[in-house]
Amino acid sequence: MFATLRGMGDAPPPRALTDLRADPRLRTLTTLPDLRSAALPVGDPLGGLLPDGLVRGRTVACSGDAAVSLVLHLVAAATQAGSWLALFDDGRVGLLAAHERGVALQRTVLVSPPRDPSSWSSALATAVDGFEVVAAFPPRGASPADLRRVQARVQARGAALVLVDPRRRVPAGQADVVLATRTRAWHGIADGAGHLESRDVEVEVAGRRTARPHRAVLRIAG
Repeated sequence: MFATLRGMGDAPPPRALTDLRADPRLRTLTTLPDLRSAALPVGDPLGGLLPDGLVRGRTVACSGDAAVSLVLHLVAAATQAGSWLALFDDGRVGLLAAHERGVALQRTVLVSPPRDPSSWSSALATAVDGFEVVAAFPPRGASPADLRRVQARVQARGAALVLVDPRRRVPAGQADVVLATRTRAWHGIADGAGHLESRDVEVEVAGRRTARPHRAVLRIAG
């Protein structure tokens, strides 16, 4: 089953998400694991960059031109392993892209994000109450206080927050882990024919929870 929430800007987001979580078909959303339980898995090729996986209670921000693709690869293994994902999509992701990168759509809820930063942070904080993984684009005008409000809930509930931040709106030092991306090469087109299949992406890993910055070049789909 794939669920969609649209028009959250027209209704109070906390009630909208609370109503969804009350649906008996989604009752698994309302019980989150203990904070001490294992981190959520991250599959290849990102597993080598994040050997601890998606650590519960932490925030990962993905920036640069491959941020969207990297986030989908980042959350895919968790959804395949049984975790539910709340994906706040403003139109830049799409279901086909998520599916092609391994995201389990039957455990994904697509949410249309509010435009107002305060409503956005309230909607995310509510989603964290019921989903193990929450992925979202920080809106223009989102303040450090807005993000801290969400992060406090993430830490309390033991969820994982993944921010899709191609324009680097997340203040430096606020995310626990930052994955900065830059596409080095595309693959799949030869002699003007074919279609793009994959790309080589340079990923730099930094952030306050990273012992030292390091980088690698990964080949990922799309």
